[in-house]
Amino acid sequence: MDPHGDDDEQVGEDYNPEQEVFPTGNGDATLNKVEVQTGEEEDEEVAKFRAKIYRFADAQWKERGVGDLKFLKNKNSNKIRLLMRQDKTGKLIANHFITAQEGFCKLSQLKTADKSWIWTCYDASDEQAKVWQLCVRFTSPEEVERFKTEFEKAYENNKAVKAEEPKKE
Repeated sequence: MDPHGDDDEQVGEDYNPEQEVFPTGNGDATLNKVEVQTGEEEDEEVAKFRAKIYRFADAQWKERGVGDLKFLKNKNSNKIRLLMRQDKTGKLIANHFITAQEGFCKLSQLKTADKSWIWTCYDASDEQAKVWQLCVRFTSPEEVERFKTEFEKAYENNKAVKAEEPKKE
């Protein structure tokens, strides 16, 4: 039975279009499969890390969440962006291109933690994109170095892609 179908013969008197769970008649219930667009369909994963991310706001570091931090390369533009979703909720907590622009995306180590990197970016994980300072923390020194390597590769890649773009006049 298609709960969203227009066929009047299949729609019973107790049909509720707001209902998400549909009884099957034998005591079980079924959920409709819903295709969800994540915005990652045109991207290819370059690298993935487990991390905790913070954002500098109101003169202090505020935790954004823990999850998988990914470097994603767009199949059409070849630009690489950093994307992170919070575990359990899937909420976007970091989403920005590794920009080869003065003052942006230059890694530096946090003075108080040797397993952390900080950088400034134009992050679009909230309703409005805004310039933020982000900090990411890892569990091992190996992951810290691997992240630095991937971040710098992405920076150089995006710098080369930008140089190849035709100049707008």
